[in-house]
Amino acid sequence: MIWRLLIGMLIGYLVFRVYRKIKEALSIERQAPPSPKIEEPDTLLQDPVCGTFIPRKEALKLVKDGKEYFFCSEGCLKRFRRSSGG
Repeated sequence: MIWRLLIGMLIGYLVFRVYRKIKEALSIERQAPPSPKIEEPDTLLQDPVCGTFIPRKEALKLVKDGKEYFFCSEGCLKRFRRSSGG
């Protein structure tokens, strides 16, 4: 009598585990795949000395008279300072 009860409980437990695995698999399939994260492209800025376009992240910045200037290299920045008197 006890053996029947134990075997019944074991079968019930196994059925329950199979049911949960199936339910979990079905819920995963229904979920939308995650959308790939697309990074915004970096803004390109033009160096006022040589005309080269450079990403904003890599540009050297100078603020003069409240206006921002961006340069591709230290050399262009120095030439700009020499030519603009400051």
